Amino acid sequence: MNQTVIDSSQAALFSSRRRAIAGLAVSSLLLVWILASVFVHPLPHEVSDRASAALLPGADIPPSVASVLAHACVNCHSEKTQWPWYSSVAPVSWLVENDVKHAREHLNLSRWDGLQEVDQRMLLTAIATVIENHEMPPHKYVVLHPEAKLSADDAVRVIEWTRAERRRLRASASNMSAKQ
Repeated sequence: MNQTVIDSSQAALFSSRRRAIAGLAVSSLLLVWILASVFVHPLPHEVSDRASAALLPGADIPPSVASVLAHACVNCHSEKTQWPWYSSVAPVSWLVENDVKHAREHLNLSRWDGLQEVDQRMLLTAIATVIENHEMPPHKYVVLHPEAKLSADDAVRVIEWTRAERRRLRASASNMSAKQ
């Protein structure tokens, strides 16, 4: 019986050591993965020539709406992206960069003045629609960036601005055609 007690205590000690070694091995592999991923993505993100330019150049945007767009939209839909630390760690960096690339392809607030007026009106309608349907900002983004969550007042403010800006663009187009 005495031998059984010794054997079980030795087995417990052996099991504890094995768990410690396994934990150390997993931690080491994780550290190696993080360091290697930094080398996979060694270059900093390119800074755009429009990073310091105003949002929606050419649009009539009140400061309250600009503030909402600044905290909820610019990280993905402009060239003013503030890249988080994890955007330099592969494979997460690939996902983040892909999301930002696709967001800018749909709507780039930094290049608003390069769009035709009809495209601007279409995008203003799309902005209002995705906000009304609670599709933007996406839930997965808000989880990591809670400051991007739109309050009901923020949503109303942006939606009302999109309608006013569409009316302004239509009136501007009407005035231009009347002058010709």
